[in-house]
Amino acid sequence: MQDANYGLTLSMFMNTKARLVLFIGFLAIASSCNMGVDEMKAESALDGGRYYIENCMKGDFKIAKKYLLASPQNQAIFDSISAHYFLLDKEGRQQLRLASIQINEIRSIDPTHTSFDYQNSLDKIAQKMMVVSTPEGWKVDLQYSYPQ
Repeated sequence: MQDANYGLTLSMFMNTKARLVLFIGFLAIASSCNMGVDEMKAESALDGGRYYIENCMKGDFKIAKKYLLASPQNQAIFDSISAHYFLLDKEGRQQLRLASIQINEIRSIDPTHTSFDYQNSLDKIAQKMMVVSTPEGWKVDLQYSYPQ
């Protein structure tokens, strides 16, 4: 009996196998990245407000901005909030990152607007926030909290 030679060497087979493993790994990473984007969409007013506040407290303004209702006024207020965060010393920022959100009251104004009264465990200063339903999920409207 003679061995069949199909023109494939062991190294060629290993390269093909390694390529397959790499391709499957790439697909797994790509699909997990896509899931992260979908998971970030705020499906409720509570989620939209909480995601925005948590990310601001962590200093992750790139993610917090995804939960901001787009408008020039909101952008100006948001820029001021982020600048204030970075004026804090290292210890102050660390304390804020470790603080928790305490929601005092949630009021549904209508099906697309909900207001929050909340504070964080660090400074315990009551604040108000409006969250608005959009096709991209619930977004924070800072104009309600910081009127001109």
